[in-house]
Amino acid sequence: MNAALRPRFRVAVHRAKGGYIARVLDLPGCIARGASEVEAVENARVNIRAYLWIAQALSNDAATVTLDITA
Repeated sequence: MNAALRPRFRVAVHRAKGGYIARVLDLPGCIARGASEVEAVENARVNIRAYLWIAQALSNDAATVTLDITA
């Protein structure tokens, strides 16, 4: 895919005990961790691809059950 056509995502990097957390701001629940900031961002890149693949796969599949639950 042409680099100009690839979607861009904002990532917030947080220092955490023992490493870093990269949170993809545009994709709820898409996070990654790494020993360094760079590793966390690279892991986020992998997770973005997986998130988008799963979202596309599920977009054509009706939910079996939809639930409202509390945590």
